[in-house]
Amino acid sequence: MSPKPQIRTLKKKATAPTETNSPSVNTEVDTSKTIENSKTKTKVKQAVPLTEAEVTQKKTSKEQREETGDQATSELNGKTEDKAETNSENSTGTGDQSTDDPDADIDKPIFQAIGTIKGKPEEDKENPGQFFIRLGGKRYGLFFAGYRYQAWLKQMAAKPDQTLFLRVYPKCLMIPRKPPKIYFQVAAWEAENPWDEAPGQFRLKGIWQFVPQVRTPVISVYRNKGAEDPKGKFKATHIPILMRRDDEAAPFRFNPKIAKEDLPPRWFVQGLFKFIPSRDSFGFSEDLEPPTKKIPWYTKPIKDVPGKGAEKPSEKSSKKSHENDGKKPSPGQGEKPKKELDNT
Repeated sequence: MSPKPQIRTLKKKATAPTETNSPSVNTEVDTSKTIENSKTKTKVKQAVPLTEAEVTQKKTSKEQREETGDQATSELNGKTEDKAETNSENSTGTGDQSTDDPDADIDKPIFQAIGTIKGKPEEDKENPGQFFIRLGGKRYGLFFAGYRYQAWLKQMAAKPDQTLFLRVYPKCLMIPRKPPKIYFQVAAWEAENPWDEAPGQFRLKGIWQFVPQVRTPVISVYRNKGAEDPKGKFKATHIPILMRRDDEAAPFRFNPKIAKEDLPPRWFVQGLFKFIPSRDSFGFSEDLEPPTKKIPWYTKPIKDVPGKGAEKPSEKSSKKSHENDGKKPSPGQGEKPKKELDNT
């Protein structure tokens, strides 16, 4: 008998594809996970705290930037303060001062009129809301500018019978053929006198001259250069004074018949004066500085032109306008008459 054929059973071995064969989706997912992990690792690396040297360097640069910013800010503030100081210096002593510190110390000469009076202010019964003060048995009006009036009303409502020291700017209303009328613009008030000048004493700085409205000389206090005027008039204040001097200084008197170069010089006077109610004038006491021919810069007053804006036409212009009435305007050079234009 022939032997039986041997049948071998082939066992399938696990091939590599079977072991590693996985859906493509899984492969993509694994790849994305790997990318995400790499991103996460990168982020973590960025979040690692800096070394002490790097932190110190950053702090130093930050402090330098802050110091630079502070320095720029301080320089800007310094310029602003300098500008404000310049404006206050220019506005001090202009006759209608707007500064809150009218007694500011100023080295350069300026126009100024300021002093102190003492008394018990009263309200005018005939004109409620208006106030006056009695000096030497005479009444002198008090004027308050801006916010000071509301503060004054509160003062009078709280203590109507209190005697006060008033820091004032002297004013003078001049009307032709009438005596000058003195009144005061109030800048400040106190129960005690904190100012250098005694009651009735004034510091006047201006041009000593004659003006047409009064016979006695005056000290003209003009607006300092750079001062502001809400009304835009820049009017001067002319204070009547009584002063005799032994030096060469003399009040200026304008004479239209004399040539400008032949006129006498103008003198800038700076002195202390005492108010004299019986004369409605200010008497000279002493010089603060010697008189000088160097006049400080000031803004010239703007004169009101009567009838400006409603001027009547002159005879020539009115006659010419009547001659032109009823006449058709002739065509200009290079223009054709209207009829010819219509026919073309």
